[in-house]
Amino acid sequence: MLSLVILLIIVSVALVVFVGGWVPVDVVGLLVLSALTLTGLVSPTDALTGFSSPAVVTVWAMFILSAGLTKTGVAYRIGQPLQRFSRGSEVTLIVALMVAASFLSALVNTVTVAAILLPATMELARRSGRSPSRLLLPLAFGCLLGGPFTGISTPPNILITDALRAAGLKPFGIFDFTPITGAIVLVGIAFVVLMGRHLLPKGSARQESGENLETSYQLGAHIFSIQIDQNSPLVGCSLAESRLGSALYLTVVCLQRAGAFILSPKATEVLQAGDILVVHGQTDSVDRFRGSQHLRVEAAGEALKPGLLTTARGVIGEDSSLLGKSLLESGLRRDCRVHVLSVEEASGACLGDLRRHHFNVGDILLLQGEQTALDHLAEDGLVAELTAVPPHEVESLACNEMRLAAVRLPEGSVLAGRNLVESRLGNAFGLTVTALIRQEELICMPSPEETLQEGDLLVVQGRKRDLDIFEGLQDLEISGQSSRLAAELESQHIGMAEVLLSPRTTLAGRTLNDLLFRDHYGLSVLAIWRKGHAYRQGLQDMPLKFGDALLVYGPRQNLEVLARDPDFLVLDQEAAQAPRLHKAPIATAIMLAVLASAISGLVPISIAALTGAAVMVLLGCLSMEEAYRAIEWRVVFLIASMLPLGVAIQNTGAAQMGATALISLVGDLGPRWVVAALFGVTVLGTQIIPTSALVVLMTPVALSAATELGISPHLLMMTVAMSASASYASPLSHPAHLLVMGPGGYKFSDYLKIGVPLTFIVFLLCVWLLPLFWPA
Repeated sequence: MLSLVILLIIVSVALVVFVGGWVPVDVVGLLVLSALTLTGLVSPTDALTGFSSPAVVTVWAMFILSAGLTKTGVAYRIGQPLQRFSRGSEVTLIVALMVAASFLSALVNTVTVAAILLPATMELARRSGRSPSRLLLPLAFGCLLGGPFTGISTPPNILITDALRAAGLKPFGIFDFTPITGAIVLVGIAFVVLMGRHLLPKGSARQESGENLETSYQLGAHIFSIQIDQNSPLVGCSLAESRLGSALYLTVVCLQRAGAFILSPKATEVLQAGDILVVHGQTDSVDRFRGSQHLRVEAAGEALKPGLLTTARGVIGEDSSLLGKSLLESGLRRDCRVHVLSVEEASGACLGDLRRHHFNVGDILLLQGEQTALDHLAEDGLVAELTAVPPHEVESLACNEMRLAAVRLPEGSVLAGRNLVESRLGNAFGLTVTALIRQEELICMPSPEETLQEGDLLVVQGRKRDLDIFEGLQDLEISGQSSRLAAELESQHIGMAEVLLSPRTTLAGRTLNDLLFRDHYGLSVLAIWRKGHAYRQGLQDMPLKFGDALLVYGPRQNLEVLARDPDFLVLDQEAAQAPRLHKAPIATAIMLAVLASAISGLVPISIAALTGAAVMVLLGCLSMEEAYRAIEWRVVFLIASMLPLGVAIQNTGAAQMGATALISLVGDLGPRWVVAALFGVTVLGTQIIPTSALVVLMTPVALSAATELGISPHLLMMTVAMSASASYASPLSHPAHLLVMGPGGYKFSDYLKIGVPLTFIVFLLCVWLLPLFWPA
C-alpha cells in the first residue's frame, strides 16, 4: 500500500509540474525516473530500459530520416504543390492544406510535418492575401488528425504496438490504424470547413507577431513590376546594359516571361519584348526619371553641330605623365577641360570600357575640347603627335560609336540646383556633357561642379546604345505594385538573408563597388540597414561600416559561399544552405525502403529506421552534426524517462486498481461504454500531460481492463492510441500547436473554440466505429 501511495504522490507532483510549466517536460521526466528508482518502485535495470526501448529508437531515427528529406529538398517539393491553390477560395485552401498535412503525417513524424509545411503555409497565406491565422490552425489540426494513420507515424502508435508485443500479444500491423484514422480525418476536415473556419480569428495585426526580413525591411512596399514594351530600346539589352541598377537604383529580383518566373536573373539575361520585371527599389526613382521631371530629350538642332568643339587625335608617349593612370586619375576632364571620346590601343584594339583602363605607351586618344585646351595638352607633354580631326570624320574615327544628343532641364526638374556630378549622367550612363547652353550663352566643356538650372540645354555625347538606353529608361512605367509580390521571391534555389560585417573584417570603409560584390559573389544587395534605417539608393557607393547589415538576395549556393567568407556573418544559416538536390532520389529511396521493410515485416521498424538513418548520413543526405540537431532530444528523453512509469504502475497494482474502477463504473454496460470511459479519461489527460507519458500511464490500465472484462485488448489499446492523438483543445497538448501559435497570433481561447467540439465529434465517431473494426 505504501508503494502505491508513493507512486500516486510522484504522479500527482509530476502532473502539477507538467501543467504549471515551471520545469521543462524532459527534466520532469528525468526527475520522475529518478524518484521511481530511488524509492525502489523500479529496479535500476528497469529504470534504464527506456533508453534502449525500440519505441525510443524509432522516434529519434524518424527525426533523422525526416531531416534527410528536408536537407535534400524532398520536403520542399512536397509542399510546393500547395502554392497552386493560392488563388482558390478559403475552403479550397483549408481542404488542400489539411489533406496534405494528414497524408504526410502518415509517413513522417507529425511535428516534422508541421515544421515542413509551416513556411509553405505562410507563403500560401501571403500569396492568397489572407491572414496566416486563417490557415495555420487548420494545418495543426490536419497534422494531428492524420498522425495515427500508420503504426510508425506517431509516438503513441509506436508505444502501443510495443506494449502489445511486450505483453505477449500480437502487435498492431502498420496499417491497422488506417481505417479509423481515415474516418477521423474525413469527419475532422468536414467539421473545420463547415463550422470550424467560422471560429478562426480574423485578425491581421497579430500575424506579424514575429518580425522577419520582409517586415523589417518593408519589402512589400518596395517591390513592384515594370513591363518592357514592344518598341522599347531596352529590348535586346542585358540587365547589366539596361542601367536599371546604376541609374534608377533598382534591383531586378524576378523576371516573368511567357508566364514563367526567373528568380534572381543573371546580369547577362537579355530583355525581350513583353517581359515583366519584378524589381526592388523606390517607385519614385522611376517617376522622377521621366522626361517631364528629369531631362527631356530634344530633337537635334544647331546646338548639336560637331563644330562646337575641336576634335584631335593624340598618342601617349614614353614621357607622358598619364602613363599607368586611369581616365579618372588622369584629370583630363577635371583639370584639362578635355573629353576623351575613345581610346585605341597600340595594337589597334578599341577599348569599350574606358573607366577601368590604365594608359599605356602608344595608346591613341580621340580628344575633344576647346582648341586652347588641346594645345595645352601638347605643350605639357601629356600627348604627342596631336593632329586635328575634321568634324565630318569624328564619328568614323570614334571606334566606340559615339554620337551627340541634346537634353533639356524642364521646369520642375529634380536636377535643378544640382551639379553635373550629382546628375550621374557620367557614372550611370557613360554620357559626357560636352557643352551647356544657358540663355543663348555657350559653355564649352563645363566643370563637373557646374550647377544646373531649369531651361538649360545640355549637349551630351556617348555611344548610340547608351543614349538609346537613356531614352528607354525615361519611357518606363510601373505596371503593378503589390505586397504579395514579395512572397514570390524565394524558392528552393533562391533565397534571402541578412549579412553582417564580421568583427575581424577588413572591408570597413570600402564600397560594394570597390569589392565588385555582385561580380564576386553573384548576389544582389537589396538594402543596407544602418542605425535603425534601411537604405536602398546609392548602395554601390556607400562605404561600409561596422554594424551594417546587408540584405542580400540570390542563389542559395552563393549564400553558402558568402557564409564561409570570414569578412561576413550570415545570420540565417538555414537560408544560406543550398539543398542537396542531387541526393533527393537517394533520400526518397531510403525512406521508401524503411517503410517497405516495416510494412512487410522483414525487420522491426526500429531497426529499419535506425539503418535508414545511418545510410542517410553515410550517403551524404545530411551530416552527422545535422542529424544530431534534427533529433528532438526533449521528446526522446521524455519518452525514455516515462516508460519505467508503466512498469511501476504494473508493479504496484495501480493498473489493476484502475481497471477495477473502470469495470465497476461501466463494465456491465458493454464494450462501447468501456471504450467511451477509456477514451474520455485519456483525451482529458492529453490536454495537460505529454502524450507519450499519458500512453505509458494508460496502457497498463487498458490491458488489465481487457483481461478482467474478457474483451479484446486490441480494442482498448486502439482506443488509447486514438484518444491519445486527439489532443486538439489545448496549445500545450502537442508541439504542432505550439509551432503555429506564434506565427498565427493565436490565443488559448482560439484552440478551445475549435478543439473542444472537434474532440467531442471524434469521441462519438470512435465510440461508434472502434467496436465495429475491433469486435469485443
